[in-house]
Amino acid sequence: MTDALRKPGRPKDPDLKSRREAEILTAAAALFADAGFANTSVQAIADRLGIGNGTIFSYFPTKETLFLAVVERGLAALTVAMDRVMATDEAPLKLLREAIRTYLRFFHERPELAEMFIQERANFPHHHRPLYFSNLDERECQKHDAFFRRLQEGGVLRPMPQERFMAVVGDLLYGTIITNLLSGRPVDPEAQAEAVFDVLGRGILSDAERKRLSKSNT
Repeated sequence: MTDALRKPGRPKDPDLKSRREAEILTAAAALFADAGFANTSVQAIADRLGIGNGTIFSYFPTKETLFLAVVERGLAALTVAMDRVMATDEAPLKLLREAIRTYLRFFHERPELAEMFIQERANFPHHHRPLYFSNLDERECQKHDAFFRRLQEGGVLRPMPQERFMAVVGDLLYGTIITNLLSGRPVDPEAQAEAVFDVLGRGILSDAERKRLSKSNT
């Protein structure tokens, strides 16, 4: 049969690979969050998707690599959400408020990701640092530098080391999303963001106490 008479085969779907990978990661995230890493088999993930477990292994060679890929995808989505805020031309104070709100809203909509953070530490203690903390590459550090500089140059922050600001605010927000998960309490992320912003921005001391503290440090 000549090439002219041969019927063409079904054209390949160029997006099939990325779409299938996303489906696997979504199903895996739900099952890991519900049952835990140890109690979730690759077969269970495959059954949920109606595919063979060999298909999953063709994308992720082990259950561990699949779990870590779930965490990495979640962190990548968090980066996109926060970058979108940082790209705006909001006034510095409004920028800080919106950054807090976006972070808390992100995890309110994706509680399974906070669950993954806890499971990662419990199941992979051989990792030097959890992915949440070890994914700060040079580009992310530059973003933090720019954010802090924008707040300082806008007159929002009192003089303080950048490392102290980023560590305290970062630990506060991270602790908040973990506490939300572990306590199981109903949370309105908008109201919680305003509460965090209020305590961060106004502090806990009265004006009179701040004055006394300032005098004692001089």
